[in-house]
Amino acid sequence: MSAAEGTGWPEGVPPVGALVRDTRKNCDAVVMAAIGTYVQLRPVKGGTEWDAKPKDIRALTAREELSARMSVRNTAMQLRVGGQ
Repeated sequence: MSAAEGTGWPEGVPPVGALVRDTRKNCDAVVMAAIGTYVQLRPVKGGTEWDAKPKDIRALTAREELSARMSVRNTAMQLRVGGQ
């Protein structure tokens, strides 16, 4: 999905596990749940969840998703190496 397509999910709600960008916080996140009129998001690298309105989130572009996944992987590798 390209950035131009925006939030093309049914009823404006992405599926659980989708990688999205909260445009208000300018933060990449994972969709944890959709409750009422809000979507619960968690930072890609983990942390405290927050609520966002569906209109304020969009799918990551392929490039953004790759970057987010690599960031998570690099963090995990650093923890593994540093923990030995």
